[in-house]
Amino acid sequence: MEVKKESLIVFSDISILDVKALLKINSSPFIVMKNHLEILGILDEGFFLKQLDSDGLNQEIMNLLNRSFVVVEDLDKLSEEDMSTYDFVIQHSDNQYRCYPIYEVREMLLKKKLKSLISLNESLHEELEVTRRKVKELTQILHSSYDEIFVTDENGNTLFVSEACKKLTGLPPEAFINKNIKELVEKGLIVNSVTLKTMKTKAIHSAEQTYPHGVTVFCTAKPIFDEEGNLYRIVSNSRDITELVEMKSRLNRVNLRNQRAQHENSRTVSFNNFITNSDKMIEVLELAEKVAPMDSSIFIHGETGVGKGVLARVIHDLSNRKDKKFIQVNCGAIPSALIESELFGYESGAFTGANKHGKQGLVESADGGTLFLDEIGEMPLDIQVKILHLVQDRTFMKVGGTKERKVNIRIISATNKDLKQMIKNNQFREDLYYRLHVVPLEIPQLRERKEDILLLTDYFLKKFNEKYGQSITIDDHSKLILQLQDYPGNVRELENVIEQIVVTARKPIVTIEDLPSDLTYKDTALVNLTGIIPLKKALEETEKQLLSQALSTYKSTRKMAKALEVSQTTIMRKLGKYQFSYQDD
Repeated sequence: MEVKKESLIVFSDISILDVKALLKINSSPFIVMKNHLEILGILDEGFFLKQLDSDGLNQEIMNLLNRSFVVVEDLDKLSEEDMSTYDFVIQHSDNQYRCYPIYEVREMLLKKKLKSLISLNESLHEELEVTRRKVKELTQILHSSYDEIFVTDENGNTLFVSEACKKLTGLPPEAFINKNIKELVEKGLIVNSVTLKTMKTKAIHSAEQTYPHGVTVFCTAKPIFDEEGNLYRIVSNSRDITELVEMKSRLNRVNLRNQRAQHENSRTVSFNNFITNSDKMIEVLELAEKVAPMDSSIFIHGETGVGKGVLARVIHDLSNRKDKKFIQVNCGAIPSALIESELFGYESGAFTGANKHGKQGLVESADGGTLFLDEIGEMPLDIQVKILHLVQDRTFMKVGGTKERKVNIRIISATNKDLKQMIKNNQFREDLYYRLHVVPLEIPQLRERKEDILLLTDYFLKKFNEKYGQSITIDDHSKLILQLQDYPGNVRELENVIEQIVVTARKPIVTIEDLPSDLTYKDTALVNLTGIIPLKKALEETEKQLLSQALSTYKSTRKMAKALEVSQTTIMRKLGKYQFSYQDD
């Protein structure tokens, strides 16, 4: 603010003529004071001359003063009321007096405020530029992260997604920005959302997520709270672990192969509760392990009793849904009249005798997990249409309902029927078949993997001994008989046979005579019978001929064991028993 020169001070005994003379050389307002320095008023040229013209020279100087003034030390301390009340302001500081017309003070204060605002604006502009640079730098850092960074507000509305989402999801950040996390989950863009879990619990959550095009990530969501402790933001970090999952899968396959090699001479090889030592079965398990993390539909083929339900459970346990429900539906065991309400549930009052509160169906119970439709070939045609709708859109409608419901499920189907022939006979829908038949798995019959019979025999023998408090064993000749059976009922039939043996055994060691009477040995071509001989002797003769033929063909005990589908230890023991001479490579 500009500082005005010190104002002219005159005393109250000055004559009017002297005032007029002073006004000719100085038109600024004068301060009129008493001898003891008491301010009486302001001599303003305009006010003075106006009063002089009307009253003449014969009047006192006091009548020509403007008494509308205020005295302050600092002009900035003037109030709005002062500015609107007085005509003049006298600034008294450092024993100096300066007189300002009120309009000049307003102008000076306005200029000062304007200058301050300009300075503040420049300062804010500089701070804004600094903030913009920092925001740009931070955004570049976030976008350069190998991991995907995903930020939502407390309601799940997406605020920021880093560029890494392109390589993880195949979609740009714009596909997620301003979308609610619930909407993204409903569209299937995000599965097993940890952000939703954090919204509900306000705690840190981590989980594996698999995007539609096959990329698997490990995602962690962390809540951020404001100063009052309210949920403010949710920040999730997703790291691509596809290669790690694949490496783990390859390692499992290698371990499985190594397990087979290491246990070649033992009785039991187990993989996720599926017992096998068959190359065919291991190939099926390897494929099942590969596709388990993906949400594609799987169709399991195989005869009754081969273990379709066990394999479906293995797939579920290897998937990202392993912590959710596994719901098994035997389509052939539910009456046709009830299958729709059992699968989809019903609303209250849907039919006579219905629960007044309605009922949740098996499909809805499997939400988030796996729905296993066993014996899908038994599904009535009218229900197949509804299953097709469920497979395509993951939506269904309760019996008696009017509103479709959405479910997040993985569907595995199985049958022992020839569905292609059923399609030709108009007994199964072709469109449903191809919707379910995305990844087919064929479980070989037990008669095609006889190397598993001894493994399963020992497994079931241990199981039922523990169940019934027994300690029954089966001798080698009896095991040979068991291994030579066809088992049209497959593993389930073998399990029943072993349970029967354990329950009915009359001595600790089961021999041929103790086996169930319906077991037969059909392949007698190797033995040249000349009459009735004891069965035990016939079996020994068969063993000798088999060993002799195998020894001349394969030379080594390892190759013989593989060809005869027994352990190498068994081959070596039996060669010693029958006094065959041999020399391993």
